[in-house]
Amino acid sequence: MRRRGSLILVAAALVTAVAAVSVLRVRPGDIAVVSWRGGGTPDLRTPGLSLRVPLLQRVQVYPRGAVIVRATLATASREGSALDLPYTVKAQPDPQTLLRLHREGGDGGATAAVRALVEEQLTKAAAATGTFDLASGSAAAAIAASTERALDEKLGPGLVLSLGRPILPAEVRASFERAAIYGRRVETGAHVVLVGIDGADWDMIDALGARGRVPNLARLKREGAWARLRSSVPTLSPLLWTTVATGKTPDRHGINDFLVADPRTGRKVPINSTFRRTKAIWNILTEAGLPSDIIAWWATWPAESIQGHLISDRVAYSTFDLSRQKQGAVHPPEYASIVETLRVPDESVTYQQVARFLHISPEQFRRARGLAAGRDAGRGRGNGEGPSVESETEVSINLMTRVLASTETYRRVALDLLDRESREGAPARLFAVYFQGVDEVNHRFAHCAPPQAALCPEGDYRRFKDAVAEFYAYQDEILGEILKRARGATVIVMSDHGFASGAGRPKDVKPFIEGKPGLWHDLTGIFMAHGPLTKRGEIAPVTLLDIAPTLLYVLGLPVPEDMPGRVVEEALASDFVAAHPVIRVPSYEGLESPAAPGSVPIAQGTGGVEGDDATEQAIRKQLKDLGYIGGGGAGPVSPGPTTAIPGPAEPGRQGAAGEARGSPAGVPTVLYHANLGAVYVSKKQYEQAETEFQKALLIDPSSAPALSGMAIVEEGRGNLDRALEYLQSVVRLETGADYATLIKMAALFTRMGKSADGVAYMRGLEPGHDGGDLRELGLRVALGMLYSATGRPREAETALLRALAIEPTSVAAMQELFALYDGQGRSAELRPMIQAALGKNPRSAMHHNWLGLVLRRQGDLKGAEEEFRKTLEAAPDLVGALANLGSLYLQEGRVDDAVAVLKQALLKDARNPESRTNLIVALGMKHDLEGARQLVKDAEGMGQRAPLFYNALAYALHVNGRNAEALEPLRESLRIDPRQPDALKLQSEIENARPSDQIPYR
Repeated sequence: MRRRGSLILVAAALVTAVAAVSVLRVRPGDIAVVSWRGGGTPDLRTPGLSLRVPLLQRVQVYPRGAVIVRATLATASREGSALDLPYTVKAQPDPQTLLRLHREGGDGGATAAVRALVEEQLTKAAAATGTFDLASGSAAAAIAASTERALDEKLGPGLVLSLGRPILPAEVRASFERAAIYGRRVETGAHVVLVGIDGADWDMIDALGARGRVPNLARLKREGAWARLRSSVPTLSPLLWTTVATGKTPDRHGINDFLVADPRTGRKVPINSTFRRTKAIWNILTEAGLPSDIIAWWATWPAESIQGHLISDRVAYSTFDLSRQKQGAVHPPEYASIVETLRVPDESVTYQQVARFLHISPEQFRRARGLAAGRDAGRGRGNGEGPSVESETEVSINLMTRVLASTETYRRVALDLLDRESREGAPARLFAVYFQGVDEVNHRFAHCAPPQAALCPEGDYRRFKDAVAEFYAYQDEILGEILKRARGATVIVMSDHGFASGAGRPKDVKPFIEGKPGLWHDLTGIFMAHGPLTKRGEIAPVTLLDIAPTLLYVLGLPVPEDMPGRVVEEALASDFVAAHPVIRVPSYEGLESPAAPGSVPIAQGTGGVEGDDATEQAIRKQLKDLGYIGGGGAGPVSPGPTTAIPGPAEPGRQGAAGEARGSPAGVPTVLYHANLGAVYVSKKQYEQAETEFQKALLIDPSSAPALSGMAIVEEGRGNLDRALEYLQSVVRLETGADYATLIKMAALFTRMGKSADGVAYMRGLEPGHDGGDLRELGLRVALGMLYSATGRPREAETALLRALAIEPTSVAAMQELFALYDGQGRSAELRPMIQAALGKNPRSAMHHNWLGLVLRRQGDLKGAEEEFRKTLEAAPDLVGALANLGSLYLQEGRVDDAVAVLKQALLKDARNPESRTNLIVALGMKHDLEGARQLVKDAEGMGQRAPLFYNALAYALHVNGRNAEALEPLRESLRIDPRQPDALKLQSEIENARPSDQIPYR
């Protein structure tokens, strides 16, 4: 009996135990997944009590519903360098997503699934990142952001990824050691002279060269290698010339505006070397033991200690006390006393010198200089700009005086160093001198250059019409003096951007209107290389990023992988290139590099040198007179007025804007952030761009550049409605400069399928946009676009003809009108209008392109080819013109020429549909069907599934007798768009075995 009782107790205990282990307790906030061992469908268990089957079911609890992974990924950089990348990721998926991930992860559950997804993306990101950026951690934020964005849909918006410090193999770490890098240098014996001419433009040089006015520039182009130089956006000198000096983009080198806020005082001060975060070429040459002379380069004050000479960009200001600031002005400091004797003060410039450029009277000169002297005296007494107000003419006279003094100062210093080192038999390996005068004179006088424009009154035209051309001639004379002293050197002459001239000048805005300098800048600058190591003739376009790698290469130094530019080998002699293969190293920055955004400036060792108020005021005055900055004071930066018109609300994004005070090097100025945002936009790094634009808007909620930048960001993300809201905020500001904004809004309304709403919006703006000016031009073009999209061709035609009546050379208006007329078979009617526009602006690439299309439609193939060639002469990168020329060659049966041109077009823009379509056809005509198929596969790999590509492949197969195979791509095309008359016709011809003479793209 006692034994039976014991058994009952044991059984009861077992039952209790089984019951206990069969009950699953999930704590509040946690989520559990219960799955059967050996298979079956898992299920979710929410907080509370539930049953499970012991031994047969497995439980995985996710605390707070989160999936956390801490791991290290073995990965490799773009160049193939292996390293280990520690990371931590926390995902917060919704319950159903968590259940799906748990199933996908198998025995490892959701943790394994999240790890697999994250590591797949990290591996891709690492493979697209340079060794330096990966190893130093400078790309960590960008990699984390791109991975979070890529997995947002699969894992939910709560994903947070952080990367640890990379673990480097010994051989990778050793590749960053200075001895290893500089030990790979080879002696080339080269000496390089680099002459930077800000704003120099081929249109002006070629025109003046034909008249014999710039013989030195003309000779270099005739005897050396030359190219069009592609500038970068924004086209602002401090950014661009620092890109030249560092080989890095502004988000890396840290120079992003003319003015920055001193992190110690918050006062706006001119940009200087203490804000640069990467090594310039003179730092690299110093570490390599090679002397360099650097004169007047942007953002070089305070001067760094280098091997050679560095003459900073503040030396030429008359207000700058060189005797007191030797340490910061010049390196070595002992050369400052010589520079002092070479300086040309503003007050020493004579009437005769200025009269070479400006047709003014001695009395006008004396009055202007008297006002300047009073202003400078007031500045010296701490009275700011002084008591007198200068007229526009007097500002122009004083600015020309100042430009001449500065140019002469740096000319004298440059010639002194060349002569001195020639006598000593020890020339610098790199001699670099920068001249700003051409850009400055253009900014003040280009609107008054011939032919006379409406912006320039008759009196100003008489006074200032020769200023730009004469200054080019003067700059050419200086170049000639340098060339005489640089015999045997490889000479590179370049500009950072071009400048509008002739009929290509803006019609409504003078080049010195405050805060709008970029309106007159042209994205095409000049590049020339001349000397014993160079070739002769035109070469492919170069970029600002190509200059530093090319200089390092010519001087025998390795080219770092973290410089995104290339060596311009095609400019150099073949035997030199053959004897000196390019040597690559990860970076000159070192693993503790400050190159990441938000890091410490590299030139901080120049600290302890104080700027002086008088010189900083003089610099601000100069920038204001040139239109580079507005008229704001130098006081501390503060948030803008609360009454400003804001953009759309930013729920959930306050963190980005709230970091404004923690910007790189403590420089929270509106334009700094807006410019940096534009750089990120150009790289399609939208998270970083948004952060910068929001910082700008925190300072000034009515900043048009920041609002427009946010519109680009949202458009890039596919949020067209939010992009439209930001652009509407820009229009509400009523700045009078919404021409491009209205046209962009019309395109967005159309893409959103809301063209009728767009018409109503634009019609509402008509009362304030009816002045026959640039504002009305933008509105009429926008209405033309929207009327076309809503199927109202007559109203579209009326709006566009009105736009062309306002501005007959308008590219935007003609583009829309050409599309409208061409679709109606009326393109020939546009021929007189296009030719009239070319009469006003013979360099308009798009008008030549349209004329070529008209002539082709009319059967004048020779005339069309000539116009397409003129198009490409004016704009070598205009891919549409290359596609048109290739299509023309196909029509003429010149298949080899067509293939060559179309391959060139596709290299410039792999996503251009016309180029790809025509090249597929051309390869088919050359019987290269594998090549044609590969072009379609490549497009599919980029997410492009255009019916034209499949039609072209079908045609290529058809003309090669592969009819059965041709039907397959045709069916794919018609699946995408069943309403294609050309495709249906081709399908009928193939099925009925009839030959086709219809090329898929006209």
